[in-house]
Amino acid sequence: MKPKYILETYDQILREIKNPKIVFDNDFVGFLESCSEESFLIYKVNFLKQNGEINYTIKNPLHNLHPKVAEKDCIECEPILEFEDYITEIVNELELKQHNIQLRWYSKNDSISLYILQEIDINNLSNEHRFFLYCYHSLKNENDKIKKINKETIFNFKSKERVEQYIHKKQYALENLANRLIKDINPVNSSDIYRFSSNYDKIDCLKITYIYLEKLLRFIEKEFKNYLNVNIQVPYRSILVKEFEITDKLKELKSRLLGSNINNQLLKLVYEPLLKIATINIQEKLTYYDFNYCSDFISVLHHQIDFENSTEEAIKECLFELNFNSLQFFKYLTFDILKELERQENNIQKIDVLYRLLKNYNQKQSRNFLKYKTNLPPLKEQIISWIEEEIEYLTKKIKLEANQLTNISNNEEKIKFLTSLSVAQLSYFFGLLMEVGIIKHKNQTDVFRFISENFKTGNAEKISVDSIKVKYYNVENNTKNAVREKILELIELTKF
Repeated sequence: MKPKYILETYDQILREIKNPKIVFDNDFVGFLESCSEESFLIYKVNFLKQNGEINYTIKNPLHNLHPKVAEKDCIECEPILEFEDYITEIVNELELKQHNIQLRWYSKNDSISLYILQEIDINNLSNEHRFFLYCYHSLKNENDKIKKINKETIFNFKSKERVEQYIHKKQYALENLANRLIKDINPVNSSDIYRFSSNYDKIDCLKITYIYLEKLLRFIEKEFKNYLNVNIQVPYRSILVKEFEITDKLKELKSRLLGSNINNQLLKLVYEPLLKIATINIQEKLTYYDFNYCSDFISVLHHQIDFENSTEEAIKECLFELNFNSLQFFKYLTFDILKELERQENNIQKIDVLYRLLKNYNQKQSRNFLKYKTNLPPLKEQIISWIEEEIEYLTKKIKLEANQLTNISNNEEKIKFLTSLSVAQLSYFFGLLMEVGIIKHKNQTDVFRFISENFKTGNAEKISVDSIKVKYYNVENNTKNAVREKILELIELTKF
């Protein structure tokens, strides 16, 4: 049976948000009444005692079914006598009736707040207000169902591959819808997405939809972290949580790096992963892979480097161990090597330096399972390959310089075989030899070079490789017929 689409309810609510009904359905009232036996508006009054004076501020009221009320983290306490004198003044200011309210005192971090609860019939709330609360509780209930269904479905899978396929599919669906919502909301900044207005308009409903979509992503991230598609965008709330954990390390790292004596180019390289997390906002895409690497980068760098006596060499070693395989860092390392080679007197000394570096880099530890740039080889592989190429180049250069005069002399005295075949016939004939396996050398260019260096015709003392190559790929019928006749002569000679 085809599985039910995970975001069907989300799509339904989004259709209602974008195409609101002219007259709101009374089902919203019944639905909200089923969510709570009580219905009241909550006015929060914050008291501030300063210089012997008491001041207070009153926040806009929230219904008890509002999501921000659910997030309230306070401890109920006894009434505060010195603040009770202001209750009548506050109630009159709000134009409330004493018989229709309840008072509750709460404390949090040594601050005192008064909550005034005003009973209100849900029917008396505005259409927009009721619809916002409907969206919130519908999505909250839907999330509970989705979590339960996902757990039951995954529990019945018999292989890791099936679980990964299922999780990846859900991730894609959630990520695509979340990106669409961000475009529709177009938040002013990263914190704006979690802030609601008192109008309960279309944008507020889209925000609550995004928030609960993000909660689903966070649920999958926590429950099935070993099966995640790491190339999917990480939820912004996850970034905020992780950023809170590494904030102190990040601040200390940035401060110490700026106060160190390392050069600006290396400082800029080290700062790159730090800024990915420090400057991320909700409209930028940061994958789980990048996020995990940058978080680990900050923790390891902070732990390993002695910033009281930090040196460029220590930082380079740490970046190498972290497999910081950016092209800019690769160029930075190879530039240092090239400067060291320039100080050597000859190519033999340069090769000796390169072999020493090759040995050192081969013995260095570097993580291969996680790297900064997924589309580039590991840093260790990049450096070792580059050093090996430099050694090969310098070795060939030494041989060429040593044999240059001898080669010139040998070229002048070299004997070439005179053939009655034309250049076209000769190239075709050698092609046949390769095709039937008499010549088994696989590199055609080497064969072309052999013909050029060892044969001459009556019309051409020197045969160029390019000429042989052109005629090899463009064989005329006259050439084929002429070679066929020679082959027939050879066959005749083999007869008894």
